[in-house]
Amino acid sequence: MEKVPQIVKNAAKDLIEIYGDKFDYLGKYEGADVYVYQFPDGIVTGFPFVYLVKDDKVEEISEFLAVDIIGSFRVE
Repeated sequence: MEKVPQIVKNAAKDLIEIYGDKFDYLGKYEGADVYVYQFPDGIVTGFPFVYLVKDDKVEEISEFLAVDIIGSFRVE
């Protein structure tokens, strides 16, 4: 299990305060480590929150790009 970097937790601070501290590590996407915030069961939201970590920087992604990034890890 990949440890979630503190910079990701800092970027997701508001979500963590409300819903708790749960992320999934998906792997590498264009050279960045990909973390997805996991809402508790029963919580319905819009787009997912994806965090890309590269060179000790974090980028928060949402909307359709977040869905595309998550979908790139699905194997059929």
